[in-house]
Amino acid sequence: TGVDVIKFHATGGVLDPGAMGLEQHFSDEEMKAIVDTAHSLGLKTAAHAHGARGILAAVRAGVDSIEHGTFIDDTGVREMKAHGTYYSATLMAFSGIKGLLGTGKLTPAMEDKTRMTIDAWGKGLNLAYRNGVKIALGTDSAVAPHKDAGQELALMVTKGGMTPRDALIAATKGGPDLMNLSAQTGTLDIGKYADLIAVQGDPLVDPAAVQHVDYVMVEGHSIPM
Repeated sequence: TGVDVIKFHATGGVLDPGAMGLEQHFSDEEMKAIVDTAHSLGLKTAAHAHGARGILAAVRAGVDSIEHGTFIDDTGVREMKAHGTYYSATLMAFSGIKGLLGTGKLTPAMEDKTRMTIDAWGKGLNLAYRNGVKIALGTDSAVAPHKDAGQELALMVTKGGMTPRDALIAATKGGPDLMNLSAQTGTLDIGKYADLIAVQGDPLVDPAAVQHVDYVMVEGHSIPM
């Protein structure tokens, strides 16, 4: 009850202790079974995926979004565009794991995986963006606190090569489109929730402006700051 999304590990993770690295974990058949079952229940599916083969398998299985997509290649990008799969780069998560290097909190294998992913920081997003893949902002909340989501937008520009305008669209409209909520929110249109913020500065010029919020409205109601 209350479940909207099924997320699965199509590949290994940077912070998991497993020995399989960052490539495909589930078989192609298993991924398709997960996605088909979730969709039959009216649920969206998201795949944690770093390695290119795992990304490709998840996309071909029909997953709705790829989370991280670190080492995506040209084939994966073409398949994502063909399937209409959303890309959520979660660039803030890379900031979070970078801060753990050399602290003794990571195993040697985790340290190696961290360095690999940091070297590719933003490259997958840039490749997907340049080739017209749908983008939605995500933070990998827990590794990077969801309350700091505004920082993701600037990284999408500086690391991912997006224009500030397109990053804003991904941050406001991308998520609702992905989650089938675009009839309710994501843009300011008659009949939709009045969800908006007022910020200092112009985010079309400086994407970091969204981190300086002066006013918040949720469903037409002002929220005390």
